Amino acid sequence: MSILKLPPELLTQIREDLDCSDLNFFLQCHSYLYKILNNFLYQSNIHNTSALCWAAAHGSESTLQHFIDAGANVQWESEYFAYSWQKSRTRFRFTYQIEEMKEHPISYAAAQGHIRILEYLLDLGADINYRDRDGLTPLALAAREGHLNMTQKLISLGAKQLSHDTEGRYPLAQAASKGHREVEDYLFEQLRQYPYSKLNPRLDLYWMLNYAAEQGDDDRIRYLLSRGADVNFQLSRGSRPPLCRALQSAPRPRSTAQLLLDNGANPNGMASPSKLCSAGRKKAPITTISCAMWRDESCCLIELLTHYGANHVRVSHSHALKIAIDLEKPREFEYLVERGAWLSAKHGKYSRTVRELAMSSGCQSIIDTCLKYGATSDQ
Repeated sequence: MSILKLPPELLTQIREDLDCSDLNFFLQCHSYLYKILNNFLYQSNIHNTSALCWAAAHGSESTLQHFIDAGANVQWESEYFAYSWQKSRTRFRFTYQIEEMKEHPISYAAAQGHIRILEYLLDLGADINYRDRDGLTPLALAAREGHLNMTQKLISLGAKQLSHDTEGRYPLAQAASKGHREVEDYLFEQLRQYPYSKLNPRLDLYWMLNYAAEQGDDDRIRYLLSRGADVNFQLSRGSRPPLCRALQSAPRPRSTAQLLLDNGANPNGMASPSKLCSAGRKKAPITTISCAMWRDESCCLIELLTHYGANHVRVSHSHALKIAIDLEKPREFEYLVERGAWLSAKHGKYSRTVRELAMSSGCQSIIDTCLKYGATSDQ
């Protein structure tokens, strides 16, 4: 006998022996089965947050409504603080056991720019400042994805503008990180009107300038400098000056680096200590010279930094020499040594000198430079 001739009560009994994926395929066999059992499919998924998130991400209002009608609840609180810890003397939080953290459909609606879905979820009691496993709120996600209308809607509804992620970045920095200038400028102006404290724009301009330098957006850099951005501003922990960012990542690093140097960037700047670095544990410093060493244009970049006053004698530049050895860049290696970089500086946890590392590198040109500057063949 055809399964379609079975009474609804028996079909209902059959569905109780199927898991969700089997039931879904079962319903797709025939429109009659879909009509009889579809509600059971939604009821069996009301505690499955991935199904709710799928509906929100795809802007499917009807699917979301079906879940709500079946009894789904969207009022749970974020578990971000329950699965995170705060390092002493910092304002950053770090998450753990993130695979267990529930995701919320409001995050997906915001990231995809589905305003009607977001409004519906808020009407149902969802938290407008829900934080995901990375500490990102709906406002931060909307800003990161460049959804200006969604960003404006969230601001108008009272979303927190100063809620930061695990890296200490506000929604404005999220927009800046992806080059969404219109969203970035909108949030900057909104922060100037923020009622709860007198905010100093230096931090916001720091993030904006940093990302503009990283993206090599010279016109944007000029604009931000005209707005008062400090070309050498840094966070006290775990940040890099704009010049280091440009040397590391800008598509045309020489042009962007020169623009920053012309406007007062410190050629001897370096990253501040990592916020994850344990007390007493030393890490190789990230300097402008070491950042430049990784680029294909490393030689001309180092020459540019030298022209603007980079100091090659500093012990910290032993790391740059080590990079030159690892990448087999004898020209850059000799350039630094000629200008006083210390071959006797110790590098690494085994406290080997740069000279020892160079002599065992296997790169004859680098070995020749060491011999030229006083090394012996038995070193």
